[in-house]
Amino acid sequence: MVVVIFDLETSGLNPYHDDIIEIGAKVFQGDNSFQTLLKPKSNRPISKKITEITTITNKQLRDEGKPWKTAYSEFYNWLHDITKDEEQISIVSHNGTTFDFIFLKRMFQELAPSLDESSVKVNLDSFNFIDTLLLSRRILPGRTYYSQPTLAKSYRILIENAHRALGDVIVLEQIYSKLLEEFSIRTKIDGLNEPDKVLDYINLNQILSNECI
Repeated sequence: MVVVIFDLETSGLNPYHDDIIEIGAKVFQGDNSFQTLLKPKSNRPISKKITEITTITNKQLRDEGKPWKTAYSEFYNWLHDITKDEEQISIVSHNGTTFDFIFLKRMFQELAPSLDESSVKVNLDSFNFIDTLLLSRRILPGRTYYSQPTLAKSYRILIENAHRALGDVIVLEQIYSKLLEEFSIRTKIDGLNEPDKVLDYINLNQILSNECI
């Protein structure tokens, strides 16, 4: 069993058209992490607004960013290395369903033509995609805001390097740990080792007979 906490910084909010400019990921409760800046695949410069949010500049991307195919390949290989011997794989992101997970699947689709038959294979279809935005809405009903910074504040988690991919991953790792604790209290289920039950909980599937109402 392996859980990967995942975050992206992007050139905009459209996961079907905008560019990935930074990838961050970390093995949950482990030391293995991945982070890289990358040049926009479209070659379009990022806006001043994106720089204000992320602190990433066009100069940084030119000087430090890797070519998109190199960055995609390195992340693909990193993900393969940490999941190749695992039967149960979860990838966790905040607002992943409508954002990060779409970018991730698009990333792998765009990389696919450059992979030959001997290349390592990562099968995203076998992953459990867990969105902490949806999980927090289910576990903490009635709140006005469910943003990652708001949840971090509620759990008294220190935010450092906000809106940088690995910085957000480290904060999300702590939030997910807190949410799993609450999930366990409500359901008496170990969500870390039974991620399928976490997904059932998010999707309101009526199989959680242990849940306290």
